[in-house]
Amino acid sequence: MSLNYQDIEAAVLSEKDAGGFAKLMKDFQALGVEKYDYLVADGLYRYYDSDSSIDLQVNAVPKSVEALGDSTKIKLAVQGAQAGKFDFERFCELAGQAGVLYWRSDLIAKNVSYFDTQGNALLIEPIPGI
Repeated sequence: MSLNYQDIEAAVLSEKDAGGFAKLMKDFQALGVEKYDYLVADGLYRYYDSDSSIDLQVNAVPKSVEALGDSTKIKLAVQGAQAGKFDFERFCELAGQAGVLYWRSDLIAKNVSYFDTQGNALLIEPIPGI
């Protein structure tokens, strides 16, 4: 099964806020997505299955990324997003301020990892509900 751009885009657009994240992850699993990256500076999603990838730019605005990673800042940003305190664009802005170059949602390992510009994981969080 190969990834379908339109199906993934429809799943992304159906998510209203961070509270719908677990449902979105289940939808992605059903579509064959094994993991995806969100590239903060590019405002771009990259979805992977076992042998291919596709890029999608939806609900995304490129944000500048600080050179130094700050694990405390990204942890606070994640907590705020999970509590519904701000929208996705604001979360991306805060992630960039925390030095997050990209984050990877791994649907097999069931975690989200936030990486700095040096490739270090600043924070690894479990994906609830999958």
